[in-house]
Amino acid sequence: MRHAGAIRLDHVMGLMRLYLMPDRMPGGAYVRLPFESLLAVVAQESVARNCIVIGEDLGTVPENFRDTVADWGIWSYQVMLFERAGDGSFLAPESYRRDAVAAFTTHDLPTFAGWAEGRDLAAKAALGINPGESADERARAHEALRAALSEQGLAFDFTSVARYLADTPSRLLVIAVEDALGCVDQVNVPGTVDERPNWRVRLPVALEDLQYHGALRDLATAMRSAGRSATAELAR
Repeated sequence: MRHAGAIRLDHVMGLMRLYLMPDRMPGGAYVRLPFESLLAVVAQESVARNCIVIGEDLGTVPENFRDTVADWGIWSYQVMLFERAGDGSFLAPESYRRDAVAAFTTHDLPTFAGWAEGRDLAAKAALGINPGESADERARAHEALRAALSEQGLAFDFTSVARYLADTPSRLLVIAVEDALGCVDQVNVPGTVDERPNWRVRLPVALEDLQYHGALRDLATAMRSAGRSATAELAR
């Protein structure tokens, strides 16, 4: 923490329990950790280093886990693709937590362009991986997002998605450069190693030319108009 203003704890549920599988055994079990003690250490160091702690609380989360870590000052990680109601509709911006990082996706999920085109479904099918979602289900998700964006007077594009997230009370907003540049291939596909170039997909724009990219400049303008800047949100 001494080197950062914020850190992200990957799979923060690991502070409470780990699923361990003994070598050469067919299954495993959850092993509980000293949860309260670990939270106390994290909180103590966060205060001492003046560093925000963001917990990746996605996936299977134990009951009351999010409320407990929030009580200790650990921020939540809210990914728009997962922020859905039981009927599949996308949650309104105001439903997001204040002490949280809002984002459309993660490095283990499709980019907006790839999700909109269904590129991730085709890529996983070609690799023999269960996409976890049918084409019909994806089409319904597209309609749900269109409806959510339309409700806010926004179009179905990534700049609009970013503007939607900018209207949440979440104090930090993360935008992946792949989304800003309209990339269709996701950075990493979990469950693959040599099947594809995970973490090695080149961006379509050279680093030196990023500042001139039209879509990126439009995105920056949208964020400024929403009052999002490097310091404005943290000062709320």
